[in-house]
Amino acid sequence: MFHLRRETDYAIQLLQYLGSKNKYSSLKDFAEESGISFWFLQKIARKLNKAKIIMSGHGVNGGYKLNILPKKLNLKILLSVMEGDIALTPCIKENSDIICAKKPTACPVRKIMMKLNKEICKCLVKVKIV
Repeated sequence: MFHLRRETDYAIQLLQYLGSKNKYSSLKDFAEESGISFWFLQKIARKLNKAKIIMSGHGVNGGYKLNILPKKLNLKILLSVMEGDIALTPCIKENSDIICAKKPTACPVRKIMMKLNKEICKCLVKVKIV
Protein backbone atom coordinates (compact mmCIF):
# COMPACT_ATOMS: atom_id res chain seq x y z
CA MET A 1 0.00 0.00 0.00
CA PHE A 2 1.01 3.59 -0.47
CA HIS A 3 3.14 5.04 2.30
CA LEU A 4 5.45 7.99 2.82
CA ARG A 5 9.12 7.49 3.45
CA ARG A 6 10.57 8.61 6.77
CA GLU A 7 12.41 11.38 4.92
CA THR A 8 9.09 12.87 3.79
CA ASP A 9 7.60 12.58 7.28
CA TYR A 10 10.57 14.45 8.71
CA ALA A 11 10.37 17.07 5.94
CA ILE A 12 6.77 17.79 6.98
CA GLN A 13 7.86 18.14 10.60
CA LEU A 14 10.70 20.46 9.61
CA LEU A 15 8.42 22.66 7.51
CA GLN A 16 5.88 22.89 10.32
CA TYR A 17 8.67 23.89 12.70
CA LEU A 18 10.04 26.53 10.34
CA GLY A 19 6.53 27.82 9.67
CA SER A 20 5.92 28.27 13.40
CA LYS A 21 9.14 30.26 13.86
CA ASN A 22 8.71 32.75 10.98
CA LYS A 23 12.45 33.54 11.09
CA TYR A 24 15.75 31.80 10.37
CA SER A 25 15.96 28.78 12.65
CA SER A 26 18.80 26.45 13.46
CA LEU A 27 18.62 22.95 12.05
CA LYS A 28 20.65 21.80 15.04
CA ASP A 29 18.04 23.19 17.44
CA PHE A 30 15.27 21.38 15.59
CA ALA A 31 17.31 18.15 15.57
CA GLU A 32 17.74 18.32 19.34
CA GLU A 33 14.08 19.23 19.93
CA SER A 34 12.68 16.56 17.61
CA GLY A 35 15.21 13.78 18.17
CA ILE A 36 15.81 13.53 14.41
CA SER A 37 19.39 13.06 13.24
CA PHE A 38 21.03 16.37 12.36
CA TRP A 39 22.77 14.74 9.38
CA PHE A 40 19.50 13.34 8.05
CA LEU A 41 17.87 16.76 8.47
CA GLN A 42 20.70 18.32 6.47
CA LYS A 43 19.95 15.96 3.60
CA ILE A 44 16.26 16.88 3.76
CA ALA A 45 17.01 20.61 4.01
CA ARG A 46 19.26 20.37 0.97
CA LYS A 47 16.38 18.95 -1.11
CA LEU A 48 13.92 21.54 0.17
CA ASN A 49 16.41 24.35 -0.41
CA LYS A 50 17.13 23.17 -3.95
CA ALA A 51 13.37 23.13 -4.64
CA LYS A 52 13.20 26.69 -3.23
CA ILE A 53 10.72 25.69 -0.52
CA ILE A 54 13.13 26.87 2.19
CA MET A 55 16.07 29.23 2.10
CA SER A 56 19.27 29.31 4.09
CA GLY A 57 20.87 32.21 5.88
CA HIS A 58 24.44 32.40 7.06
CA GLY A 59 26.01 33.88 10.15
CA VAL A 60 25.10 34.02 13.82
CA ASN A 61 21.39 34.45 13.16
CA GLY A 62 21.38 32.11 10.18
CA GLY A 63 19.69 28.82 9.62
CA TYR A 64 16.67 27.99 7.49
CA LYS A 65 13.28 29.58 6.97
CA LEU A 66 10.35 29.10 4.63
CA ASN A 67 10.84 30.57 1.18
CA ILE A 68 7.24 30.01 0.14
CA LEU A 69 4.05 31.46 1.60
CA PRO A 70 2.55 28.91 4.00
CA LYS A 71 -0.82 29.10 2.24
CA LYS A 72 0.86 28.07 -1.03
CA LEU A 73 2.71 25.13 0.49
CA ASN A 74 0.68 21.96 0.09
CA LEU A 75 1.25 18.24 0.33
CA LYS A 76 1.35 17.76 -3.45
CA ILE A 77 4.31 20.14 -3.77
CA LEU A 78 6.17 18.46 -0.94
CA LEU A 79 5.50 14.92 -2.17
CA SER A 80 6.72 15.85 -5.65
CA VAL A 81 9.98 17.11 -4.17
CA MET A 82 10.55 14.34 -1.65
CA GLU A 83 8.99 11.30 -3.34
CA GLY A 84 9.13 12.17 -7.04
CA ASP A 85 6.30 11.87 -9.55
CA ILE A 86 2.91 11.18 -8.07
CA ALA A 87 1.73 8.18 -10.06
CA LEU A 88 -0.17 5.11 -8.94
CA THR A 89 1.24 3.01 -11.77
CA PRO A 90 4.50 3.45 -13.69
CA CYS A 91 2.74 3.87 -17.03
CA ILE A 92 1.05 7.12 -15.98
CA LYS A 93 4.20 8.93 -14.91
CA GLU A 94 5.15 11.92 -17.00
CA ASN A 95 7.91 11.07 -19.45
CA SER A 96 7.59 7.39 -18.59
CA ASP A 97 9.39 4.94 -20.82
CA ILE A 98 7.29 2.04 -19.48
CA ILE A 99 5.69 0.26 -22.38
CA CYS A 100 2.39 -1.45 -21.74
CA ALA A 101 1.49 -4.65 -23.57
CA LYS A 102 -1.58 -2.78 -24.79
CA LYS A 103 -1.71 0.54 -26.58
CA PRO A 104 -1.95 3.24 -23.89
CA THR A 105 -5.22 4.52 -25.34
CA ALA A 106 -6.76 1.03 -25.28
CA CYS A 107 -5.79 0.05 -21.73
CA PRO A 108 -8.82 0.18 -19.42
CA VAL A 109 -6.69 -0.04 -16.26
CA ARG A 110 -4.57 2.94 -17.30
CA LYS A 111 -7.69 5.06 -17.82
CA ILE A 112 -8.95 4.21 -14.33
CA MET A 113 -5.55 4.85 -12.74
CA MET A 114 -5.19 8.20 -14.51
CA LYS A 115 -8.60 9.29 -13.24
CA LEU A 116 -7.83 8.13 -9.69
CA ASN A 117 -4.38 9.73 -9.77
CA LYS A 118 -5.89 13.04 -10.87
CA GLU A 119 -8.37 12.95 -7.96
CA ILE A 120 -5.63 12.11 -5.47
CA CYS A 121 -3.56 15.05 -6.73
CA LYS A 122 -6.55 17.36 -6.30
CA CYS A 123 -6.88 16.20 -2.68
CA LEU A 124 -3.15 16.60 -1.99
CA VAL A 125 -3.28 20.23 -3.17
CA LYS A 126 -5.95 20.93 -0.53
CA VAL A 127 -3.78 19.62 2.32
CA LYS A 128 -1.76 22.50 3.76
CA ILE A 129 1.41 21.69 5.67
CA VAL A 130 1.88 24.85 7.71
